[in-house]
Amino acid sequence: MSAACVLLHCAAPLLSCELNAQCRAWSLCNVGCALHREPAQALACQIRCQDLYKPTDAGAQGFAEITAFSECAISDYHCVPQTRMTCSQPSQVADSFRLEEFVGKWYITRGLNPLFDCFDCQVHRFDLNRTLLKPLRADMRYLVKEDLKCMHPDCTYLPRRVHQAFVGDTSENAHLINHNNGRAESHYADDWYVLAVSPAFVLVYYCGCNDAACGYSGAVLYTRAETFEALSAAEQNDVAVAIQEAGIPGFALERMCRPDNRACSSAL
Repeated sequence: MSAACVLLHCAAPLLSCELNAQCRAWSLCNVGCALHREPAQALACQIRCQDLYKPTDAGAQGFAEITAFSECAISDYHCVPQTRMTCSQPSQVADSFRLEEFVGKWYITRGLNPLFDCFDCQVHRFDLNRTLLKPLRADMRYLVKEDLKCMHPDCTYLPRRVHQAFVGDTSENAHLINHNNGRAESHYADDWYVLAVSPAFVLVYYCGCNDAACGYSGAVLYTRAETFEALSAAEQNDVAVAIQEAGIPGFALERMCRPDNRACSSAL
């Protein structure tokens, strides 16, 4: 982050941030990220700071101050240079997919990107409203560990909740699009690719871009049950085959993380 840029363009939201305890803690955390010389490591540090200190509830302490400063420094004046990456495109997706197949409650039981996909107790509920421009809507709840090394039940969790909405690609029904988001959401754009689907699971690979980072990627396995092991042997094999056929470098079932959903009933 350029201090000169911040002082020139964002002095007022910076002052408001420093006067708020939650925002100040977030700011100090981000200052520490400057110690990382590699852009990827600095970005991972910044994301962790946001996970820990920025609440997802708009009415919570510090939300307004963190949002205002982020909008100024990142989206408006680019005091934080955008980290650019390359997101590989899958070579094969599901043969057929209907938005209706996503409706209902799902657990994430496998994840690829440790920055976004590996939180404990990721419970996502999807509904479909065909009257909307983005008819598939997701209510996404998850838990952030205060200590990444802890193991359930000896963890202190920070509950988080976000929302996304998608429209199906008319030329490829396994491609879900969430573009044209606003300044408050860092103008993010996500593209989801359904690699495999059944009544018991949906395997999704995604590419994303926002004002802070562009070209990030990841994948999640949604299951109706809380554990991957609840899938049959044939279903587990279908997931592994779909991952292999997608042809994404570094993407393999055995390399995916295993979110712990045992805390879901008490925390969400």
